[in-house]
Amino acid sequence: MATNTISTDELKPSGNGRGRVILRRFRRHKLGVAGLAVLLLLALIAVVVPMFWPYGHGEITPDLSQPPSLTHPMGTDTLGRDLFAQTLRGLQQSLLIATTVTLVACLIGVTLGVVAGYFGRFVDAAVMRLVDLTLTLPTIAIAAFLGSVVPTGGVNWIALSLVLGVLMWTPVSRLVRGIVLSLRSLPFVDAARVMGAGNLQIMVRHLIPNVADHIIVAATLMFGTAILAESGLSFLGFGVQPPDTSLGLLVSNAQSAVLTRPWLFYFPGLLIVLIVLAMNYAGEGLRDAVNPKASLVNPLQSARRRRSQADLPTDTPRGVLEVRDLTVDFGDQRVVKGIDLHIGNGEVLALVGESGSGKSVTALSVVGLLPPSAVGGGSIRFDGKELTGLNFQQWRQYRGRRIAVILQDPSTTLNPVLTIAAQFKDSMRLAGPLPSDYRDRIIDLLAGVAIKDPARLLDSYPHQLSGGMRQRIAIALAMVHDPDLIIADEPTTALDVTVQAQVMSTLALARERTGAAMLFITHDLSLVAGIADQVAVMHNGEVVEHSDVYSVFDNPSHEYTRSLLSLAPSLALAPASQSAAADIEEDS
Repeated sequence: MATNTISTDELKPSGNGRGRVILRRFRRHKLGVAGLAVLLLLALIAVVVPMFWPYGHGEITPDLSQPPSLTHPMGTDTLGRDLFAQTLRGLQQSLLIATTVTLVACLIGVTLGVVAGYFGRFVDAAVMRLVDLTLTLPTIAIAAFLGSVVPTGGVNWIALSLVLGVLMWTPVSRLVRGIVLSLRSLPFVDAARVMGAGNLQIMVRHLIPNVADHIIVAATLMFGTAILAESGLSFLGFGVQPPDTSLGLLVSNAQSAVLTRPWLFYFPGLLIVLIVLAMNYAGEGLRDAVNPKASLVNPLQSARRRRSQADLPTDTPRGVLEVRDLTVDFGDQRVVKGIDLHIGNGEVLALVGESGSGKSVTALSVVGLLPPSAVGGGSIRFDGKELTGLNFQQWRQYRGRRIAVILQDPSTTLNPVLTIAAQFKDSMRLAGPLPSDYRDRIIDLLAGVAIKDPARLLDSYPHQLSGGMRQRIAIALAMVHDPDLIIADEPTTALDVTVQAQVMSTLALARERTGAAMLFITHDLSLVAGIADQVAVMHNGEVVEHSDVYSVFDNPSHEYTRSLLSLAPSLALAPASQSAAADIEEDS
């Protein structure tokens, strides 16, 4: 019997959903926004202002060596040329050269790095020998030599850019190659191969997105290095040649007058510093937007940083969820032993512990999914109302509507005999008649969890989808009614690192939109440091520590918590960012 097969293309995030998430994250990175704004402003000035400025960069006036004035805001040089016009032209050339160098170096470096890391063996050896050979070449010396023999003219900056790009690709290649080597044997790559993806598709759609944050950082560093390299070459006389100019050439021309007319040096020099700093900050913001897991060295830093950002109330209002002295028994074995939990409005409580510590059992008891005889005692109050002892009809007022559950295994959430659209319609009917625009609503929900072309999935059955796709659909189902409380039981465990970041972003955006509180169950301490307000540590069915996140990370009071934190560096490593810990910013 023929079945519909979902292409691996659908593992790639939808353009609208993914783009909105990245933009929202980037807008929260104040330094990144400031850096990008400065770069865009400088580029706009470099392009637009020369069209209206009365002096050309090579135009000679009778005003020789004039200080800054209303006519010439930056003064003039010894030939009478307007330094403001010269600086605008230098800004144009420096930005063009740095951009071209970065594009050429990253294109070569990423291509060779991915190919070497993915294929390994002889291909890897050949690429690494080429890297070694290129590293032995003196970049500045070769660029200076070629700059001295290339004829001057309109294409001089292009030749200089290509030379620098060809000589500066090795750091990018080595970085990408090392990460891809560790990614190529992971399950999500094997799954893509089994689904029929070719080598090129795996490299482009599955490997490169997982190193995107590193590529962004490398590109920003490359941009700054290119600015400085061009400036150095022009300073030595081997870069951009007169009558054209660049920021580096302007600095070179000003060196003889640095004591008598320092403004000749200050303006282009400060622009070089400003461009490099702005690009570094913009790159940091883009990196964190593409992959929030890449912004920290370890989870302890996340907890300390969140101390200054915490917005916890000074008093303790009635919580969305209050668990008091909860016990759960399976037969003669007590698996949850009198635990207390409290989640305030809009708060995230992370329930952390090893497998078998009772985390998932606690979550199931909160939403009434355990047999009535299993809950041995205690109180579970949601928004001030007692939940223990409710019957099936009473639970329907809460479960799936005000309380959303996202389980680790989506197979327990999705009905195997219903299409995806039918399952969304069933959920929507809990609130009343099916709305006329239900199909658009379903598509929006699926797009919000980074599913490409969601309309294509509406008539599919769960068995036709991958595990990652099913999990994202389960999350979308949980968000149908904008719940007040989200219970997420390790929702990212079965997903590759790219989809993990998307899932965390989806949960964060859902909280921002609805103001929902969250019980986030995980064993990943790096995620805890980035998303939680409060942390409860479970061990052998007991909550051994319950405090705010930065207190738990900075000053743990229990030995078991300290032992978990001692493993934090290894837990913080994620395949997509080999030395980075998770920092999923919370929407507030």
